[in-house]
Amino acid sequence: MTKTDGLVGLGPAVWSVDAGDTIAELVWSPTDERLAVGCSGGDVVVFDKAGLVIDRRLRHPSGTSCVTWFGGDVASGGVDGWVDVGGHRERLGGWVSALASSEPGLGVAHGRHISILGGPSSERLPASIAQIRWATGPGVTNRLIACGHGYVTEFDATLRHRDDANLVWGGSVEQVDWSPDGRWAAASTRGTTNYLWLRPTAEDGRVIDPQVHVHVLPCPASDGRLVRFDPTGRHLGIATSGGLAVFDLDDVHPIAGPPGRLLPLFCRVHAFSWCPDAPVAVLGVATDSGGGGLLLVRCDEHAAPVGVVDLGSAVTGIAWSSGSDLVAAACADGTLHALPRIEDWDWRASTGEWDATDQL
Repeated sequence: MTKTDGLVGLGPAVWSVDAGDTIAELVWSPTDERLAVGCSGGDVVVFDKAGLVIDRRLRHPSGTSCVTWFGGDVASGGVDGWVDVGGHRERLGGWVSALASSEPGLGVAHGRHISILGGPSSERLPASIAQIRWATGPGVTNRLIACGHGYVTEFDATLRHRDDANLVWGGSVEQVDWSPDGRWAAASTRGTTNYLWLRPTAEDGRVIDPQVHVHVLPCPASDGRLVRFDPTGRHLGIATSGGLAVFDLDDVHPIAGPPGRLLPLFCRVHAFSWCPDAPVAVLGVATDSGGGGLLLVRCDEHAAPVGVVDLGSAVTGIAWSSGSDLVAAACADGTLHALPRIEDWDWRASTGEWDATDQL
């Protein structure tokens, strides 16, 4: 049962199911309304838009670590080094920590290497890989980004040519993101150091140029996996132990970097997304009392919480459907909820008190 604040911008859950296991990752198909869920016990489950199970199989007996979609099929990786794509299986060396799907192929991060499934493999990287992503944005042509302990690096589709970002040392880089207009890139570490830099303007759409100045954004400690640009491209959000840090990219000093604010939160953040068409952060949170749900925070000049959804358990994963009309929330107790977005919600008229989590 879900309870929603009237200003939240989300309606009550249209369906809720129990996955029967801890959910490691969830992702909607980019071409239709199927939702793939990877479970820590090894199952991969596919739901339709109504929440009905289309397929459930034990693909990774040692545990599923990541899922994505590739060529219309679910692709999953396991801690045992196996990759499964629609029933086709291939084993690679090392724990499969991340998958990235694009036209050039399925990128696989395993141990300290990256491979294109059925294709080339990279040189050995300095440390285990936390994340890989195919670059997106104007002019981008087949660039694969990887990050890990002490590095952010960029490969071409052959995995032979590599460029490294010029980072000031700050620990293990867990995630990289870039603005919708392709202008900015950011990275976050497991600690207090975060990075922001202008993407090169070259026609090949690169994300990294070793000569580009990298701004260091100090924040309270985070796990490094909660950095996101908002859909307008103006705001960069980083969920930290002290709250939500928001940086304004409309006013970036060439040396000092962008101005930032720390918006206080009275809960722990485990997942982070944005509303598809507004600078409103959607946070998966946990409370000290053992509850949790979704907290929506307006992040413009009138920053304030604008709604709470009580789901009864900490939310550990958030995924928007391909049409952005449904958001799926995965909870620590193994439940999965799909909530509809209210399209005519006037977020500019919404405001609230900072300690909004007393409703959870």
